[in-house]
Amino acid sequence: MLSRPRPSIGRSTSLSRTARGFATLMLAAAVAVSGSVSAFAQGVPVVRDAEIEALVRDYARPIFKAAGLANEGIDIVLVNDPSFNAFVTGRRLFVNTGALVTAETPNEIIGVIAHEAGHIAGGHQQKLRDHLDRAKTMAIIAT
Repeated sequence: MLSRPRPSIGRSTSLSRTARGFATLMLAAAVAVSGSVSAFAQGVPVVRDAEIEALVRDYARPIFKAAGLANEGIDIVLVNDPSFNAFVTGRRLFVNTGALVTAETPNEIIGVIAHEAGHIAGGHQQKLRDHLDRAKTMAIIAT
């Protein structure tokens, strides 16, 4: 999970404010039109917007390639949540709409995608599951 630190100085320009305003409007429209649906039976409120999904996929494509994940079929899911956050589960990368709306530059989103791609490429979830399985086994043996 990645949370965004708050910058100590404002770097907003009228152009970035306009871009953020446009992104906010687009996401609000997407939420209004699509509503919230369950993401893979996990109860995650999903936003479906083909243009934004395509943009995030375009940002992710070279990152996934560099991480050796180019042909891994990773799904990108937009989550209707105002916080600046992203997370992975299995082969799914979830990006909160709050990250898209509050990011001041595309590089901030690209950095978030790279961070989460590192979790996938590093097999962090599988390693955690393996550790949990070993701990369960040890607990069973100890009883």
